[in-house]
Amino acid sequence: MKLPIEAPEVIEYHCNICGATNRLDNRQFRRELALCGKCGSNARFRGIVHVLAGLVGEGNDLPLRDWPGRVDIAGLGMSDWPGYADLLSRKFRYENTFYDRMPRFDIQNLDEALWGKYDFVISSDVFEHILPPLQRGFNHLLTLLKPGGSLIFSVPYTRTACTAEHYPGLSEYEILDFRGGKILVNRDEAGKLQVYDNLVFHGGEGMTLEMRLFCESDILSRLARAGFEDIHVHDQPQLSVGYYWPELSQADPDAPLLYAYIVSARRPVRAF
Repeated sequence: MKLPIEAPEVIEYHCNICGATNRLDNRQFRRELALCGKCGSNARFRGIVHVLAGLVGEGNDLPLRDWPGRVDIAGLGMSDWPGYADLLSRKFRYENTFYDRMPRFDIQNLDEALWGKYDFVISSDVFEHILPPLQRGFNHLLTLLKPGGSLIFSVPYTRTACTAEHYPGLSEYEILDFRGGKILVNRDEAGKLQVYDNLVFHGGEGMTLEMRLFCESDILSRLARAGFEDIHVHDQPQLSVGYYWPELSQADPDAPLLYAYIVSARRPVRAF
């Protein structure tokens, strides 16, 4: 994101989750930082709530804690941050779910009882971890939503030409300990063994293994292919709520910059 020319050196923002006022040097904003001094929300979490507010009619950035209850609105979270998930569960018929513990949810194996159930779905920094086939996961996001329902989506991504799949041909695999580190051993569909090292995990192990690094154009294309409309990249700062971060460098100085903005999309009201 680019700061407006007139942006102050020190940004004062009001957390749209807990309502606390914060002041921070604009050079210290990062996607996973710029933490609220009261609730600990980062810039990404505040961005998710900002986008959700617009989608459910709370567009004035009233703090989430003060939103009116709407039991007519059903929502699903995929490993959402507890700081806003707990509040959402009090405001809506919302359930936060997890891949590896109860309440369990696997986007690649969708229970038919969930089809068309939700007014909104939040999937934040999940799809870089899911197993192939990738397009099926995007298709299932649409399937979860009622006609007119909204998706709020984020993953780390670049603006390069294509998504980088770290383990193409993944079929039967195990993650093993080897000489103090982790390796991935895969047998592809042709029966060929493949061994990968230098695995990247996000915040833990198991299903937090980074499977791919998305590019923005691929995300937008896959959402459109799934049937979404009104697809929007939220790449403009909302300084009043502390939704801002600059382009992010990777550990490898030669690697492309990360943008990783929040994307929203809507299931069409009309029948297919």
